[in-house]
Amino acid sequence: MLVDSEGLASRVEAELIRELGLELSVDEVHDLFLGKTVDGVLAEIARLTGKQPSSGFVYNWAFATAHAFLRELRPVPGVVEAIEALRGRGIAMAVASQSPLARVRLSLEVTGLAKYFGDRLYVTSMVARPKPAPDVYLLAASKLGVPPDRCVVVEDSPAGAAAARSTGMRAIGYAPGGNAEAMKSSGATVVASLRGLDLLIAD
Repeated sequence: MLVDSEGLASRVEAELIRELGLELSVDEVHDLFLGKTVDGVLAEIARLTGKQPSSGFVYNWAFATAHAFLRELRPVPGVVEAIEALRGRGIAMAVASQSPLARVRLSLEVTGLAKYFGDRLYVTSMVARPKPAPDVYLLAASKLGVPPDRCVVVEDSPAGAAAARSTGMRAIGYAPGGNAEAMKSSGATVVASLRGLDLLIAD
């Protein structure tokens, strides 16, 4: 959980799906699509509308999301300081995401975080199964050369946190809104802020 992208993405999605006849609030869209792959979101839209979204919809969705990110995307408060502190201690770090690789790269470049991770970016298109399967976490751990029980995953999705926990990884669940109980049920250590995250990871 590095960038505050979900709110922006949900706003874009809520605007675009109105063209398909779906009137959902930004919060409803967030809850419906959180943690899903692109294919998962499209399947959910198809289920609700009874029709598979067109390639034109997907094209517009990608560009509208990119435009919103370029204008407004920011790191989660406290995360830059935590990354700097962890890097100073020689802690290996990687990004393991459900999002497409192009979106991950754009998000990191726009927010100035790309320099901390280099090519250590792992997404579910690189593994057999997306979240809630733990495959992408296991891939990241393998590439870093760190056993799962020595890994810490920071997640904003209860399903993602549960997937990390299933491998023996420790999970920190970022829950600034109303899903703290669901995050706690996933087995994660719940935090409402990422300030001091480095101290929690080193604890």
